Amino acid sequence: MKKPLIGVVPLWDSEKNCYWMLPNYMQGIEKSGGIPVMLPLTEDEEIIKQLVNTCDGFLFTGGQDVDPKIYNEVRTKQCG
Repeated sequence: MKKPLIGVVPLWDSEKNCYWMLPNYMQGIEKSGGIPVMLPLTEDEEIIKQLVNTCDGFLFTGGQDVDPKIYNEVRTKQCG
């Protein structure tokens, strides 16, 4: 049986100018029978299309809150 390839969005450290990943994300995918792959942070549509066509799933790890203004919503007290 083919194991699913799961693309994982990395975290970004602006002070060190580097990507990084908490090991539990990768280990959790492996323990669940998948193959984790850390993705590049890119806006290149061709790269994104290729990744979408290659990966069987994606894990968006989270991070800083996205300002609701970006998607035309009002900021709530839960933001931050």
